[in-house]
Formats: sequence, structure tokens, C-alpha cells
Amino acid sequence: MLAIIWGAIRTRRASAVVMAILVAITGAGLGAAGWIATRDAAAASQARIGGEPPARRTLSVRGSVALGADPAQAMTRFRATTESTAGLPAERAVAGVRLQGVLEPPGGAGRTEAELRYRDDACANLELTGACPAGPGEVALPTTLALRLGVAVGTRIRHDNGKSSEPTPLLVVATFDPRDPLGWWWTGQQGDAAFATLDTVASAGVPATATYDLLLPAAQFTGGDTGAVAAAVARLGKGGALEVTSGADALSQAVAGERYAVTHGIVLAAVQLAAIGWIAIAVSAWYAAEARRGDAARVALRGARRRRVIVATSGQSAVPALAGAVAAGVLLTLLLPDTGSGPGTGDGPGPAAAAALVGAGALLLIVAADWRLTRAPLQQLLQFAPPRRAALAGAALELTVFALAVAAAYQSAVTGEAPVDGFGLELLAPVLFAVAGAVLLTRLLLPPVVAAGRAALVRGRLTGGLTALFLARRTSAYRIVPVLAAAVCVCGVTAQDWTRADAARLHRAQAEIGADRVLTVAPVPRARLLAAVRSADPQGRHAMAVVASGTTGPGPRILAVDSPRLRAVAAVDPGAAADRLRPAALPPTDVTGAALTLRAAGDGTVALRLLLSVADTGATARADFGTISGAGEYRADAPACGTGCRLVALELDGVPGAALDLVELRVDGRIVVDGAAFADPARWRTATGDVDPGVQRLRADGRMRLALVAPAGDGPADRRIYAVDAPLPLPVVATAQAIRAPDQSGISDLTLAGVPVPVRPVIETRLPARAGGVVLVDLEYSNRLTAGRTEPPRPGDIDQVWLGTAAPPGLEDRLAAAGLVVIGSDSVAAAEQRQARLGPAAALRFHLLAAALALLLAGSALTVVAAVQRRERLAEVAALRTQGVPARVVRAADRWSALAPVALALAIGSVAAALARWLLRSPVRPFTDGWVVDEPAASAPALLVAVAVATVCLGAAALGSGRIGGRR
Repeated sequence: MLAIIWGAIRTRRASAVVMAILVAITGAGLGAAGWIATRDAAAASQARIGGEPPARRTLSVRGSVALGADPAQAMTRFRATTESTAGLPAERAVAGVRLQGVLEPPGGAGRTEAELRYRDDACANLELTGACPAGPGEVALPTTLALRLGVAVGTRIRHDNGKSSEPTPLLVVATFDPRDPLGWWWTGQQGDAAFATLDTVASAGVPATATYDLLLPAAQFTGGDTGAVAAAVARLGKGGALEVTSGADALSQAVAGERYAVTHGIVLAAVQLAAIGWIAIAVSAWYAAEARRGDAARVALRGARRRRVIVATSGQSAVPALAGAVAAGVLLTLLLPDTGSGPGTGDGPGPAAAAALVGAGALLLIVAADWRLTRAPLQQLLQFAPPRRAALAGAALELTVFALAVAAAYQSAVTGEAPVDGFGLELLAPVLFAVAGAVLLTRLLLPPVVAAGRAALVRGRLTGGLTALFLARRTSAYRIVPVLAAAVCVCGVTAQDWTRADAARLHRAQAEIGADRVLTVAPVPRARLLAAVRSADPQGRHAMAVVASGTTGPGPRILAVDSPRLRAVAAVDPGAAADRLRPAALPPTDVTGAALTLRAAGDGTVALRLLLSVADTGATARADFGTISGAGEYRADAPACGTGCRLVALELDGVPGAALDLVELRVDGRIVVDGAAFADPARWRTATGDVDPGVQRLRADGRMRLALVAPAGDGPADRRIYAVDAPLPLPVVATAQAIRAPDQSGISDLTLAGVPVPVRPVIETRLPARAGGVVLVDLEYSNRLTAGRTEPPRPGDIDQVWLGTAAPPGLEDRLAAAGLVVIGSDSVAAAEQRQARLGPAAALRFHLLAAALALLLAGSALTVVAAVQRRERLAEVAALRTQGVPARVVRAADRWSALAPVALALAIGSVAAALARWLLRSPVRPFTDGWVVDEPAASAPALLVAVAVATVCLGAAALGSGRIGGRR
């Protein structure tokens, strides 16, 4: 029996080799799918973790602690209790203590709220100007805080916590700037703080707030228990003694989403590849069985039982199929040695198991084909022409295919919005669409083809007539077209999905980053940031100053931008929205000069100071006129304004009821504000927000009359009159839900730099950096409105410089020369690459591989059909040549009859691919976090490219098979 099988295999080498190739390709594709899923799931998890800020991996614990006489021991107990309760491994851990209060400089003027703070490894994370605090009472102050307090190294200050009997005396031994302000150590370090030793904080003798921050390792999110973080938070927060915050649980869910997208996306492609592979194997086995009808008859004539007849015939395809399965399993085992280790290896079968599964399926299909053949009577087996297929069996099979296609479409339509949906027939929806369409159209087209062929022969058109009759005599146009159409459909769907995801990644990168490149610079005053960027790019075409607020939280971000440059620099053109940010406003009051003279009159109980903002640096300066006792001229010095200042506000001090008349302000003898300007109500305003005004403007001719009033509430009063040099309400542009709904007058409120400001919002959809919601304001106007009341930078407040796509190479050097220090950078290209390393992109890359393998399977099946039909086609050619038909006509008819099924399959597959993406949502979404994708699922250019590639591949296979069949 083996000799018979081996002899038959040698006789029909082409079909045997292609059968082995079909099984090997299908088995290799399925076997590699599990390994690729394991590898890409781990890579996507690492990419998700690496793309998140360290704060997302941080578990922060806060709790009250009595430091007592041994503060080190108290902190050791706090650390140990937190670690044991959390029960989580930590990559890094930092403990600290905070004590709220107010810093008092010498003389008591300029008191500022600031914490007295201790934190592990503080000096290693500070750029110190001076010595590291080491002794009792020694502190280091932020450079900006020291300037506001008017203190320097060596100054003695006090910290009043409001609970101790006496303020804590302190000695400033250093000023500092953050060494790595975007680093993990600075996570949660908001507000002003004086860094000191632990003993200094404990010397206050009152309970303080202990802090303990744990940076969880990446392994906690990739191989550990995904619910461990949530359980630790619940344990720590039990009882309410500790305040626990963490973004780790959300990161765990995000990582799980990436793994889900990879594994299930690859499963989707693997299932489609397996379906096409088994269909190709089934069609090839069917044709091979038809070619073995004579072998079955000869074995049966020798008296062999039916079982031996099946073995003799099926073995001719079964042996190559088993060889292909073994080859696939061995090659995968050798090439993929690590498939048995790593997370996620248990998600699917290994290479050997996948190859064995494909081999077993191939054996079943081969035996089923020969089982049908051996049931025929011996006289039918001896006939040259194959018997007609049973109409009932064919109709039942076709109805089954149609029913499956409808069921798959329904399941795909009702699936949810997960990144990768479904485990049923919806995985095969495009394939079933193509197969059902091919079965239906070939059934409908065969009768017209026969009629057209006969009509062409009657008219003498031999090539067309013979082509049609060749197609009618051979069943390849019916059986091979579904395989080819399914492969073309998978290629078309994959090309559309990839094109959509690629465009979505680019558009998301542009929307998230904001500009082609974004430089993060060390914190500087906003006026200095504006001046530096404008000096580096005076034409305003390549660079724009930006202050981003709220970048670390889940809510919307506030972007203060140099709006005249927005459209030139932003990656997403906001259109006319940029023009709304900067309407016309009164020019600022320029104070350039050191000697100020004020004509005023007072009742002797009110003092006046001018609050000034130094040009180009944004530093705050004051000109103190002292107590205004009567009508006359009063003088003040402002040395910092020699190069130019902007008048921010008039500060009054006195008892309620005191009044002051302002007539004229001169700077170095030049009139800056005359009586008419003082009297103009449009040029002056009181405080905005929830602060009670402590001063009132009264009507007066040729001057401004001010009266001090008692605040309406118990809170502090703002006794300032602000110069109006920005529109109020401030116009802003925001995405939907990013800002509080306006009232009936169209006015809402927004906190800018810690100051509540009334705003007039306009809602737009296409805005730069809109991820999570964004509010755009003009940086210069917002800085003018908040000057003098600005709180210290908060976590997530980042100074940036946006660079356009055409930014010249030397622009960064000019920014550095202007005094800006770049501490980080990002770009649209980098963001797009980060997205390309995540789960959906990895899954779609395997879809491309599966589509290529599907084309290879379809081309191989086409070759099998041609090899099996070679004898029949040679006989037809010989008969036609004997009857006098020219060789040119025979070759042309044979060639077109080979290409016709391919052309029909290309049309059916492309239409099915277009319908699949037009009617059904892609089960592999470009993102796992619910980002709204505006790109259409259907893409005509992508589909045309896929069809062109399929045309080349399948056309080459068809022409090659035609040459085999056309030889004499």
C-alpha cells in the first residue's frame, strides 16, 4: 500500500508539494500567532508603562504623626507600618514630613504661606546655591520664594504654624531650583516649601503630616496580581487614619487593556487565517480526489475493501499534509525557542500543538473528500468525466454559508465598544461575506457564461467563446473563487484597518502634543518666558511660549499660549478660534524710570504703594510712597524699573473710611498717568473672584478718589486697584465639557495661576493638545490679569516652548541664549512611535502578516487546481488543435480562462472588504482608552492598494498555472 501511495505522489508531485505547502503555511501562521501574541503583549505592556509619568506608578500615603523627642524613630514606625500594610514591592520609596504655616521675613512684611518640609534625599534633588540644611533651624528656600520674601542666604526668618506658642526660628542657608522638576522625586511637591532637617520640623512641637511615596516596579503591572494595588489602597485607607492616593490601579487596567488588544487582535487574525487555510486545503483536497478517481477504480477492481481504497487514495494527500505539519512544527520549535516561557504563554496553543491541529484538520478534510469519492459506483469511477454534484447537497452547503454570513454580520453589529470585541462568528465576518458573495455570484454567472460562450462561437469569436466554455466545463470557477475572494477580502480589510489606525495615531499625536516639537523649560516667570521666546523668534512663525496647567491630573488642561503665534506653530490648526483669544485691549501703563512722583491728597491715615511688573523678567517690584497726609507731591524709588516696568496695581493700607485722591503720576519727570486717566473708570478695576474688595472707587472730576472699606465677610480683603490692560471677562476657547457651563450672560469662571478669573468661553472641537479636554487662553492677557496675585507653581504647571514643523536648527540655541533651560522635549513623531508600540498597532501588524499568508494560501490553492486539471486541459488543447483551432487562439482562451476566476474573486473580495468596513465596525480599535477616532473605517486608497497587490500575486499564480495547463 505504501508503494502505491508513494508512486502516486511521485506521479502527482505538483499537487503533493502544494498540499504540503498549504498545511505548512497554515500551521506556521497559527503556531507563530501564539508566540507573537506573547511577545507583543509583553512589549505593549512595557510601552504603556514606559509612556506614563512616574506618578501613575506611585502609591502616596499621608497621615498625621507626632514626631516627639525622637522624630527619626517616629518616621521609622510610619514607614514600617505603611510598608507592611501595603504589602507591595517598591522600586523606590521616599518619606517626608510637612508642616503648614506662614513664613515671616524680617520686619513681618510680605508674609507668605509656605510649608516647612522634610523629605528623604532632598539635597540630592536640589540645585543649591549655598549649603545643604544640616543643623537645627537651617532651611533652603526656592529661588522664587526667596525673591518674593526679599531674603537671601544668611537671613533669619520665622515659620508660624498657628499651633505652636512661638514661631519656629529659621536660618536661610541656601536657595535652590529643582534639579529634575519632571522627575519622580518631585511628584506631589506642590506649593512653596522651605526644606529643612527632620529635627527642625519636629522642633515646632506640634503634629505634622507624614508622607510616604512608593514607586511600584513595572513587574507589578505585567506579571503580578492586577488587583493587588486596589487591595493595598483599601487596606491602607481602612479606618480613615491615612489618606491614600494612587494612579497605579488605573495603570493596571490600562496595561490589561493593552494585553487584551494584542492577544484578542491576534486571535482574530489567526482565526481568519485558519479559516482561509482550511478552505484552501478543502478545495485542494476536493480537486485532488477528483484526479484520483482512476486510482480508486483500479484498487477497487483488485478486490480491495473500501477502507483500503480510502487509504490508498487519501494517503496521496495525507502524507504531504502530515509532512507539511511536521515541517511547520519543527521549524517553529527551532526558530521560536522561547515560546514556553514568559507571561501569557498559556493564552494559546504552542507551535507544535498548532501545527498538529492544522494537520489533523487537513486529514479530516482529505478523508472527507475521498470518502465521498469512494461511495460512487465502480462504473462512475471508470468514467473520464466526473459526475455532477448532487444539487441538494450543494444547495444545503450554500444556504449554510449564507446563514453563517448573516449571523456573523449580526454579531459584529451588536458587539460593544471594547478595543477588540467578540469570540464568535463576528471574527469571521469579512471572510464569510466574501465566501457567501463568491458562492452566490458564481452560481448566478455560470448559466450566462455558457450562453455567452455559445453565442460567441456562433459569431466566430473563437477566443471569447472558448474561454467561456472552458470556464463552464471546469468547476474551478465555482470552487476556487471563494478561496481567492476570501483572501482578497482579508487583504482589503486589513489594509483599511491599518490605514485608519496609522492616520489615527498621527492625528492623536498631533492633538496630544500640540506642536511638531515641544520643549519643556525650567520654570521662569511668565513674562520672562514670553520675552525669551519672542526674542528668539521675533517674526513669530516658528516658536510659541506656552504654560500648561493641570498636566498631571485626569481633568482638562489649561494652556496659556502666545495666541498670535498659535496658528503658525500648532500641529492642529484651530482656525478662527485663535483670533478670539486676543481681542483689542487698553495698552499697559508703562513705567520706565527709577524716580516716581505722585500728586495726591489724603487724610493722613492711608498709605500707598505701586505694584509693578518688571519688563522681560516678570519680577515683582514695589514703589512705596508711604503715608499720604495731605495735598502735595510724594516720591518713591523703583530701581528695578530703570529698564521698564508695567503698572499692575495700586496698593492701599489704612483703616476703613480713609480716603485718597490721585491726580498725576510722573516717572523721571514724564507724565505717565494724568488726572483724566486716573478718573477714567474703564482703566481701573477691583479684584476679581471670591476675594472681598477692601477699597472703593468714588466719583471725582480730574482725579481718582479711593476709599477704604471694611470687607463684607470674615476673610481677607484685597485693597488693590488694578490697572486694566486685558479684556475682562477673558475670552477662552475650550473643548466640550472642559469648562464649567456659562451662565445666562455667557460668562463662566476659570482658575488661572491660582486666581479665579471670569471668562467668556467658546466651544471648539479641533484644538491642539486636546487630550482629556483643553482650555486655551492668551498667555499675555492671563498674565496681566493674575499679576500680583499669582500663587506658586502647582504640580503639572509646566513652561513649554512649541516649535513648528519649519523651525530652523539654530532656534534652540537662541532660546538658550535668551535664558531658557531645556529640561525635556517631546514631538509628534515620538508620540506616534509610542502609540505604534501599543497593543492595537501590534495586533494590526500581525493582521498584515496574516493577510500576506492568506494571499500565499490562495495562490497555492490555485496552483493545486491547475496541477490537478492539467491532464484534462492538455486533452482539450490537443482536441482543439486537431480540429484546426489556431494555437494562438487556444493559448489565449486558456490564459483568459485561468485569469477569469481571479478577476471575479478580486471584484467580490474588494466589494466584501468595502462593505465590511462600511457596514460593520472594525473589531480592532486603534486605541484602548476610548479615544474618539474621527477617521472613517472605509478607505478607498487603501483598498485599491490591497487589491493591486492581490492582483499581482494571484495573477502571477494564475498565469503560471495556465502555462502548466497549456503545454503540449
